[in-house]
Amino acid sequence: MKVISNFLPKNRENDASTSNEPRSEEAVVQLWRSSLLTLSEAMPLSPKQISEPHRRGIRQLVDDFPNRPAPTIIEHKKAKTAELLKSYGSQMGNFLDSQDREAKAVLGSVAQLTEALAGLDERHGVRLQGITKKLRLLATSNDLADIRAKLSAEVIALEKCLEEQQRDTRAAVQRLTEDVRASETRRQKAVPGSASEASTDGLLALDRAVSGWERYCLVRYEFRESNGSALGVPAWEKSVGPVQAAIPERMGHTVRSVALRPGVLLAAVSCQLLEYAGQAESMEKALSSIAGAVCSSRVVEPLRGENLREALGRLERVL
Repeated sequence: MKVISNFLPKNRENDASTSNEPRSEEAVVQLWRSSLLTLSEAMPLSPKQISEPHRRGIRQLVDDFPNRPAPTIIEHKKAKTAELLKSYGSQMGNFLDSQDREAKAVLGSVAQLTEALAGLDERHGVRLQGITKKLRLLATSNDLADIRAKLSAEVIALEKCLEEQQRDTRAAVQRLTEDVRASETRRQKAVPGSASEASTDGLLALDRAVSGWERYCLVRYEFRESNGSALGVPAWEKSVGPVQAAIPERMGHTVRSVALRPGVLLAAVSCQLLEYAGQAESMEKALSSIAGAVCSSRVVEPLRGENLREALGRLERVL
């Protein structure tokens, strides 16, 4: 029967179905790629510091996705895509909230200035009316000596009133200018700068690096001047390289690290929490010596099923 069956016509319907299956799978993958690329192109161009790193992250996901992926790869890419989009939504949400708060703060400052100027007009207006009345009464006097003495006093009072009015007005306008300047500073800080952009890319790279680790600790190192002030960019750029190199050497474990911003380093250490805790104090002292700044640290161990960003959020809430 086996020999005869080789000469019988094959089922063309089944054969066509089998041959079309890889094509169908590749078509789905291409559709997924096209959808993600369209999504990245649809992202608002501003602020660039938020959109560009996430665009690159999406393109990287698309480029790394094979034509015929295994189920495990599909699930992994699905989780990475969801995490990337959540990161973008969170950063954009925080940015828009900050812009809304600052716009309302500026409007509030303008309203306060308007109210202050109205109060100044009323207060100084009452004083000017008093001086005017005195001058009118003085005009009815026949005593020339009395007129000269009182006129001199009222002129001095008038000059003083006008000077105070100008000074109060300038002070009110200056307060508004300072409020607007402070608001602009806060608004600029709300937009991630180059350090935050590097952080976004760095976190994606760090996440990929630890994806195959069975267990790891997430450590946040912060470096400050001895007086407690933030570490300057030049000092940080000089010390960040030696600090990153020193951590795995002193820990004796595999370490991946990324600079979140000047003075702040995030490291994933391939060990358990208790094992790291035993060396935490000595690590802080050693890194303080290397950086020439005071080092403090916080550590968490990701929970079962918790991804890196979730663990990082829990770590930040500890601070």
